Amino acid sequence: MTADRLAAVVILIAAVQYVVTARTYHGLTVADVVGPSAYPYIIGGLMALMAVLLFVQSKPRPLGGTFWSRHGKPILLAASLYVYIRLLEPLGFLFSTFLYVSFGHLWLGESSRSRALGLSAGVTLALWLLFNCVFDLSLPAGFLGWPR
Repeated sequence: MTADRLAAVVILIAAVQYVVTARTYHGLTVADVVGPSAYPYIIGGLMALMAVLLFVQSKPRPLGGTFWSRHGKPILLAASLYVYIRLLEPLGFLFSTFLYVSFGHLWLGESSRSRALGLSAGVTLALWLLFNCVFDLSLPAGFLGWPR
């Protein structure tokens, strides 16, 4: 079994456990069909779907290079999540998410800076609209105090 397939199995197990745990969470109101408990189902379902796709699409490939040359970028990108979380409150959702997604695109090899910035702006706006307008969640405004 390749490392990708092993990772897919681990992710699938985590996704199933995540959805099972999410079933125990109940919102404050019963009348709200798509309430706060719907979000964990969406995330767990997408996580399981991506794990299955990873398992199906992974193929054995020859290993070459050192551990850091093969896995350095993804590990550092995952570690940068900590920095993103720490900057979320002081910088605000819009600014910190835009910076994080831009950094991620460029770090993982996007050749065009304008495309990376455009995609980052689109992803940030879509996430803000989803969480702020659809789910009606207050996202951190940061030092700008906008949007509220």
